[in-house]
Amino acid sequence: MQEFITNETKKIFNKAIKRYAKKDGIEEENVSILLHLFDEGEVDENGEVERKVGYKICHNYAPVKSVSIMDILGVKIDLKMYSVFVPPQIKNILENFETETDSKDVEIGVYLDRNDSDEVNYFLFKAGQLVKKFELEQVLNLQIDV
Repeated sequence: MQEFITNETKKIFNKAIKRYAKKDGIEEENVSILLHLFDEGEVDENGEVERKVGYKICHNYAPVKSVSIMDILGVKIDLKMYSVFVPPQIKNILENFETETDSKDVEIGVYLDRNDSDEVNYFLFKAGQLVKKFELEQVLNLQIDV
């Protein structure tokens, strides 16, 4: 199951980066996706402000627009239900990185591999500074909430 998820996630991000590069008229290697958490404003059952995953398209490492998971998926109707299952996994990974770095200012940068455009690379940033490159398999801790 984990291998399926990591492969599908790679395909989703790969297609999204290539689609935005073509749409925005910019080289694929200069487009990336930034994943982050933001306060939604709603309070959960524990009395804490609910945080959601945000997605930003970047050109040359600078965010140019915020998009939704449906935009990343490139669909209007999500028949595969990825928009339901992917955001909680990303949120879990980001929260674990917040704990690891002792900071709420963490982001994940998703880039095409410069040597193999079918592969994607994941990088952890804290306060805008590169912390490390990581493999999705290393940090994926499946959380299925149905």
